[in-house]
Amino acid sequence: MRKVLFSIGIFAFLCVLSVGFYSSYKISDMKMKMTHLEEALDEKETRETQYAEKLITKDTRCTIEEYDRYSGNLKEETTMAADNLLGMDRTELENFLKKSQTMYYQYSLVAFSPEHVVIRQSRTEYETYYLVDENGVVQVYKGDRKTLYEPTQIQTKDLPEDLQEEIQNGKYVESQEELYSFLENYSS
Repeated sequence: MRKVLFSIGIFAFLCVLSVGFYSSYKISDMKMKMTHLEEALDEKETRETQYAEKLITKDTRCTIEEYDRYSGNLKEETTMAADNLLGMDRTELENFLKKSQTMYYQYSLVAFSPEHVVIRQSRTEYETYYLVDENGVVQVYKGDRKTLYEPTQIQTKDLPEDLQEEIQNGKYVESQEELYSFLENYSS
């Protein structure tokens, strides 16, 4: 009988020991899972915070550079970001600028940070013109300086001296309105 009780005791002891090890394993496993879950939540929160820090806010300064690629002139104007740009990240702003392209203007993102955004607006050749002297007569070329837009009968010698010099060097005209104003003023 002693052997049976001894065997039952050892079996009970091994069972208690096994349950203890198993419980310890499960508790350790749960702690590890909790730690991984907490790390994942912290990482997600950090990513969201970093993402939020890379958005345009009401405090973001916005510089619009107007670049004329033919004359090389660059005008800058800095204001606070427009309401329609608030909450955009770099990719969203680049997509917005692509959609905003027109026949006359192209837009590109020069610099992006939550503090300051720089957008370049470039005129295309479609709305720019050059007045050029050819054999004593003013000719109007498109912005590419190669395509004749409109021949005129305006004699260069009949223009004011300062305007004659500008036209001999190639006078840049920014828009059709400015071009037609010139043509109306100096056509006979």
